[in-house]
Order: sequence, then structure tokens, then C-alpha cells
Amino acid sequence: MVAAVLLWLGFLIMPKRILMKLERYLAAVLFLSFFLTGCSSFKVAKPTPTDDFGSPEYLDISNHNFFHEGPELPLQEIDRISLTAAPIENIFAIGESVVMVTKNGRVYANRINGKKIRGKLKLENNSEGFATLHNDRYLIFALKLAQKTLQCYDLIRGKYLWKVNAGLQGGAPLVADSSVYVISRFKHASRYSLASGRRLWKKRTDSFAHTTPGIVNDLVVFGTDEGKVKALFRKNGEAAWETELKGPIYNAPIFDGRTIYISSVGNTVTALNPENGTIEWSRMIDGGSWRTPALKDTTLIVTSSNGKIYALNTRDGAELWIHSIAAPIGTSPVIVDDLIYFGGADNFIYAVTLADGNPVWQAELRGRVRTNPVVSGDYLLVGSENKYVYVFEHAAERSQK
Repeated sequence: MVAAVLLWLGFLIMPKRILMKLERYLAAVLFLSFFLTGCSSFKVAKPTPTDDFGSPEYLDISNHNFFHEGPELPLQEIDRISLTAAPIENIFAIGESVVMVTKNGRVYANRINGKKIRGKLKLENNSEGFATLHNDRYLIFALKLAQKTLQCYDLIRGKYLWKVNAGLQGGAPLVADSSVYVISRFKHASRYSLASGRRLWKKRTDSFAHTTPGIVNDLVVFGTDEGKVKALFRKNGEAAWETELKGPIYNAPIFDGRTIYISSVGNTVTALNPENGTIEWSRMIDGGSWRTPALKDTTLIVTSSNGKIYALNTRDGAELWIHSIAAPIGTSPVIVDDLIYFGGADNFIYAVTLADGNPVWQAELRGRVRTNPVVSGDYLLVGSENKYVYVFEHAAERSQK
């Protein structure tokens, strides 16, 4: 206390010229500290001979939450990565590393099952946001509240390629045909160059939206808070068609090359004709669907807020089976070969069979599971709201090491 008083008196009697120099010095120190904290960097990906940005003719179509193979059951937890906040909807596995974006605006890279931190990054304004990984190299951020709300980070060079103001964002970006597509919260859609961040077009949509778009032939398709499905031409953003469904749409559409499938909070799953948006079939489900479905062959997997997971035939929407848990389902379903993984608000991650929905495995975590599971080689990774990302491996693999 005495020291504080003496310091205060010293400032009072200090010559103005010296005091001004001291203030400038302290300001410089604070700025440098903030700059270094906010601009930490890391490198994760390895250089490859492939084209960095793709080409206008190349479409990077989503895998529809489907992995051809993954670890065998039963699984056991082998690692738990601690974060400063809950991870966002998606985490990203790149080789032996995992990249995790948190809800307090941090990005972490760790070795999977290695206890080694590869690096960390602080997003602008500590903003929560969304992220998409392209080509295992480019991490594109869409931020909810920042001056530069759309940003591209190169995981090979370990630096930002560009940052632009694309409006306040409400969903993860889509990367396709050398471009980044975003649907901003306040009634507009935009397309940007992946290489430079230059805006190629911007169009008003007359609807609020919190979603990720999908590519359908020469169209970009997305849902809105009003329950409308809108299709714009990729080339110039001009409107192609619009179809009104029941309830807000917060997930991305799925396109199998013939038909668009989309689910809504209004308890419906709908199939649309990509040429004109006409409804081919629509069926009711028990509970709203907040997360993007999964697709394998002719089986569409949809989860609901009432704890039900549905398998539907893509030809006519016929129900193949239903499985229920005692809590809302908090993730997208993820198909791994002949299994489906999903997480619940009861703190569990589950696995059921794709063929008949038979439960075959579950594990209890320490928080609600709202981050989508992801597979990387022999590992299954999933995040929960208790600020951890869990790593699972086939139990026999661990016993042999």
C-alpha cells in the first residue's frame, strides 16, 4: 500500500516531458503485447504438389458426413485435449494433427494422442465464429463479430492470406470451384476468390440466414430463417428459384447428383428437384432437425431435437428405421463405413449400425456433445461443452502397443 502511494506521488511530481515519454513507452509495450498475443501462428499441413486453390471447373463436393473407414469397435479413450472454451461445431483432423476452434475465439493445433501443442491462434476480437478446412491446408473463418469477418489462414505457410469484411456471419463458409461462398446473417450472399479474398459478387437475399450453403450443379443453394430454400447461379449470384418449406433451416443441403435433401426445424425432411426447386417428397419427423444429415448411397440419416435418429430411403423418403435416446441429439450424424456416430445432450457419444440402427457402443463424456465426431485413421475424435476434445482408439490397438 505504501509503495503504491509513493508511486502515485512520484507521478505527480514527475516533469511533464518525462511523464509523456513514459506514457508513450507504456502504450508501445501494451500494443506490442496485444499484437503478439493476437497474431500467434502455427503450421500444421505439409506441402503437396496439388493445385493450391483448385480451378473454376473443379468442385470440392462435401463427403456428406461419410468416412469409408475408421477404428474398429470397441473404442476406448486414450487422450483428452484441454481447451479454454467449448469447441465449435466442427474440429479438423489433418494427418496426425487436430485443429480446434473454440467459442472464445481461439484456434489450437495439437498432435493426436501426442500431448504436444503444435500452435495456437487468437481470432479478431476473440470472436466466436465458424470454420471450414479446404484441401487440408486453408482454414477459412467466418466470424460473428469482427471488422474482418471472413479470413483465410494458410496452415502450410503459417500466416493469413487475406482478411475481408463480409458482413456478420451466421454459418460456416463453403469452399468450391476456387471460391468461398458465405451466407451472411443480414440478408445477403457473397462469393470470394479463395486465392485473394477479392469479392466476385454480392446479392441481397431478402431473408435472414444462419446456415452453410451447398453446391448443386451450377447453383449455390441454402436455407433461411424463414424456411425458404433459395438457389442462386454460382457465376453471378442471380436468383434461379425459391421454394418455401415449413420452419427455419439452419443446416446445409445435401446433393447426391440427382436430388437435393434438406431438413428443417419445422419437423420436416424434404427432397427437391435441382432444376426448379419443386418438392419431390416431404415427410414429417418427431422434432426439429438442427444439424446437417448424412448420406451413404440411398440412405439418408437425419437427427432430431427429440432424441431420434432416422434412416430414410432417398427415393421416396420411406422410413427404414428409427432409433431413440433419452436426450436431444446435438450433432450431425457421421457415417463411418457401416456405423453411425452421433452425440447427445446427455453427455454421451453413441454408435449404431447403418443397416438397422442397432446400438453397438457408447461412451460418457463430461459435457453435452455438440461438436461433430470426426475420424482420422485409427482415431475417433469428438468435442464436448466441458472444454475438452476426446480421442478414442480401438481397445485392442492400445493393448498391443
